[in-house]
Amino acid sequence: MNAGIINLSVDFAESYSEELKRNDINVIQLTSDDFEQKISELDAIIIRENPDEDTARTCSILLKLKEKSDAYVWVFSSNTQKLMRTVYLQLGALGVVSEECDESELQLIISNSLNRRSEWLVEKESDAVAASAIDDHEELEDGRIELIPRNFAVKVDGKKEIPLTRLEYKMMEILHANKNNTVTYEELSEEVWSETFKNKTYRIANLIFHLREKIEDNSVNHAVIRTIRSKGYMLVD
Repeated sequence: MNAGIINLSVDFAESYSEELKRNDINVIQLTSDDFEQKISELDAIIIRENPDEDTARTCSILLKLKEKSDAYVWVFSSNTQKLMRTVYLQLGALGVVSEECDESELQLIISNSLNRRSEWLVEKESDAVAASAIDDHEELEDGRIELIPRNFAVKVDGKKEIPLTRLEYKMMEILHANKNNTVTYEELSEEVWSETFKNKTYRIANLIFHLREKIEDNSVNHAVIRTIRSKGYMLVD
């Protein structure tokens, strides 16, 4: 799992990063200027701020993350006022963590949240497999999915464009190029991220979940992306 650290006017202590790494969380150092280029690769994000100087920048970053990322976000700060804590939560932060939180406690907060998310995705995958089995007998029309590369968007069943993130579009592009055929976890990992990694099933399932939320809600027949148990996914077009 990948955790991005956005340092504002104060740095995230190395001891916290080391504790995360010891628990299989890869730490990626970011800044307020370059984080948008990498957020699609992240499962968690920590914004390290000084509440006396950085509240405006923190709010701006949270707004962008809310729009472009599904990663869990925490603000790591000192003596943040109740009003700002409330604002941060309203803008999508999962929590505001005080400097009183030590390395092991912060690691547990992040690991437990990501593990629960992973378990929830596994349950959703099981539901998707069951739904696919029910729908397998149905005949679907050709050409239901239209890719729109210039906008990173798709159309389903001729309806309005559905905007996707860069990674979501890349995933859809690969599935579309192999429509009605299974694309394995290994193939998706290599094509989408140009690498394979230990938690590839979780990351791919997470991306597929968000694709389904956007695409299948707009489909007359909801079975657009099917789970092929223990193998990967298939786009039925």
